[in-house]
Amino acid sequence: MTSTESPPAEAVAEPSSFSRRLVLGLSYGVLRALAKLPLQWQLALGRQLGRLMRSRLGLRLRVARTNLAMCFPQLSELEREALLSRHVEALGMGLFDTVASWFSDDARLIGQYRLEGAEHLDAALARGKGVLLLGAHFTTQELGVRMLSFHYHIHGVYRRHPNPAQEEVVLNARLGRFADMIPSDDMRKALKYLRQGKVVWYPPDQDFGEYGMEHSAFVPFFGIDAATVTVPGRLARSTGAALVPFFFRREPDGKYLLRIMPPLDEVADDPVAVAREFNVLLEREIVEVPEQYLWVHQRFKTRPNPSELAPYS
Repeated sequence: MTSTESPPAEAVAEPSSFSRRLVLGLSYGVLRALAKLPLQWQLALGRQLGRLMRSRLGLRLRVARTNLAMCFPQLSELEREALLSRHVEALGMGLFDTVASWFSDDARLIGQYRLEGAEHLDAALARGKGVLLLGAHFTTQELGVRMLSFHYHIHGVYRRHPNPAQEEVVLNARLGRFADMIPSDDMRKALKYLRQGKVVWYPPDQDFGEYGMEHSAFVPFFGIDAATVTVPGRLARSTGAALVPFFFRREPDGKYLLRIMPPLDEVADDPVAVAREFNVLLEREIVEVPEQYLWVHQRFKTRPNPSELAPYS
């Protein structure tokens, strides 16, 4: 008997959901295969991918160009455009860094990096009150943290993905490499790990808009007031955890430098001072490898004066 009734909503949605999962599964299957290539080959492919995707970046390319003009006014327009081109290549290589972080075997990555300042993290851990490892959004971030995980158990803070299927795949890939992942909307979990004396990785260098200002403050970034998260200082004040800056970069020879710095003990009891001091350190790191910072983020979208338009408008 043929029915003229409409099928249930879930029956209609199921093929679409299945198709999305199928495409996602096939995509990650390809990425797993690419992760088996030598790391230098992956970077060469990433550089070409960056060049190819430049024409498709649209708004993000304009955001990056605006950020570079604001942060490097001393450069000529031609110099900034050259830097922008290198940044787009770094974005492509960063995608392959992420692939390597999620899917490459340890043996492919060990020996591909140099670790500086481990004594600072060791001394901070010896205090027994946990360590908040302050990172930043460089294009190498996934791989940099993965490489550090060869030496320490890392609990990483991340933003949930709005697509449930992609959230599941990305989270599982990260959980296979790190001790645990902490959603940014569940900081009680971060508090728990810090009180247990664990290492929690947290990048505070993003502007979360007006709704995020409750946990942010305007502090200078390249001489411009930028909304900067004050959560690290608040967590340290609640737990006594050490605040240890951790930066990473890709070196000219294609290998990686992981740099751990001394704890921010002198400002640890003042969340705004922590944000200010971290931005000072971050600027110094960026200046050394400016193309590797994530300039496509709208770092200055929230302004101190509500009547002031964001520079990306």
